[in-house]
Amino acid sequence: MTVRKNRLRDGYLQSCCYSNPLGQFHYLDSCQYHRETIVFLHGFTGSSHDFLTLPDAILTNYRCLIPDLLGHGQTQFEDTTAFQTDAQVALLEEWLHSLEQSKIHLFGYSMGGRLALQYAVKNFLQLQSLILVSTTAGIKEEANRQARAKADEQLAQKVLSSEPVDFLTQWLSQPIFQGIAERGTDFIALEVARRLPIQRAGLANSLKYFSTGIMPSIWHQLTDIKAPTLVIAGSRDKKYLALASLLISSIPNATLKILETSHAPLIESSDLLWKHVNNFIQGE
Repeated sequence: MTVRKNRLRDGYLQSCCYSNPLGQFHYLDSCQYHRETIVFLHGFTGSSHDFLTLPDAILTNYRCLIPDLLGHGQTQFEDTTAFQTDAQVALLEEWLHSLEQSKIHLFGYSMGGRLALQYAVKNFLQLQSLILVSTTAGIKEEANRQARAKADEQLAQKVLSSEPVDFLTQWLSQPIFQGIAERGTDFIALEVARRLPIQRAGLANSLKYFSTGIMPSIWHQLTDIKAPTLVIAGSRDKKYLALASLLISSIPNATLKILETSHAPLIESSDLLWKHVNNFIQGE
């Protein structure tokens, strides 16, 4: 493993890189060697910098590990096989093993939540807890899976053919992100700027090889997850609120917290989100 470090967020987080034969896996590390570790997985078009709003109560009491997932941020993998579900899970396993992390709290938002669940059903004994925000365990029906895969293939082509600012503006202006859109064009522009630069080929590969329509549906495996699980959804995000209800009925030790947001509570209500997460991890 090779590690590059530079200070971020007043020294709380350090920028690091895990290298394997296929590429460079970038992550932020709070380097607080506490007894417990939290791993944070971001959503599509996001990066590790989405978690720079983490409160001091979390950053100073846990070791926080925050990767840029494949196709995002500074993580660089050109081999498209690395984007497949099993390969991404294996990379997380390899990376965490290199850091001697055998027990973790795992947080995943949207796309990151899908990856967190895929990891969880294969490594459930390593979980101290699981936090899932605005996410799903996949699509059960084959016709719906095919339709979603086709839609994401078209979206991948749009990523490649559009200017990054235009693509991100359209992405964040979707009805699912109404809580962001309602804050106006200036706020959307700030969110777009925060995501730049993007890896157009990387985002396209993420859509093509880790689409909800491509990844395995694991609803039938969720009963294997015995760790305490917190599922968070926005009251205005009807699709994922319904999926959240299915998640808590499928995971044995799961509870649901509903926030007054659409699909992006990390942006729309970050203080309240982190309060619930911190209380949950502390067992309150």
